[in-house]
Amino acid sequence: MYRLAVCDDEGEALEELCRMCGEILNGLKVEHEIVPFSSAQDLSAALSSGREQFDLLCLDICMDGKTGMDLAHELRERDDRTSILFISSSDAYLREGYSVRPIQYLSKPLKGEELAEALRSDLRINHSPRLVTFRRGNRTSALPIAEIIYVESRDHGICLHMTGEEQTFPISLSEAEQILPQEQFCRCHNSFLVNMAAVTEISRNWVTLCGDRTIPIGRRYYEQAQSRFIRYLNANK
Repeated sequence: MYRLAVCDDEGEALEELCRMCGEILNGLKVEHEIVPFSSAQDLSAALSSGREQFDLLCLDICMDGKTGMDLAHELRERDDRTSILFISSSDAYLREGYSVRPIQYLSKPLKGEELAEALRSDLRINHSPRLVTFRRGNRTSALPIAEIIYVESRDHGICLHMTGEEQTFPISLSEAEQILPQEQFCRCHNSFLVNMAAVTEISRNWVTLCGDRTIPIGRRYYEQAQSRFIRYLNANK
């Protein structure tokens, strides 16, 4: 469960930011919980008491009383490494902001794609799963995601082509697509899912993978695969 605290002392802005975060995480199919706070004092009290723990704090900087910047300094002074995303209507705090190591500093009015990129970056860097589990009968296998190069539909099941030996499981490609992290794996053909970390080039007919291996790309999947690949590259710069 990915937990976000969203803190802004302007009611409409708080509601809108919660809505935007929810839509983005729903689109990424990330199980999440978003908790709103109307003041940095309230959020600070919740964190200090141990009642709440969050993966990401979305902090407006300019608030009455304790500011988002004040709270960020407090957290870093006690070596709290919770991810922080700053949101501000002013760039006056930009230099100071980066001293507390935020994942990003976004300006109001918020742009949806900029917020989405910030959330994807935090998920990728700090919360990406390292293993994925597949079942074969009564046995469950935990496999390193980084070692799965592509997935092929084969013989009423799937074959995971990995850096080591192949693994087969009696599930459909669509079921595998739901299990694997969707920000990293992309359907490129009726019979193939590809790990975008292994892709070196996408052309009209082929996806070229590390080691000069190729798999076909379906006409109906080409534009989506290109778009997903570019987005993945931009998020992993």
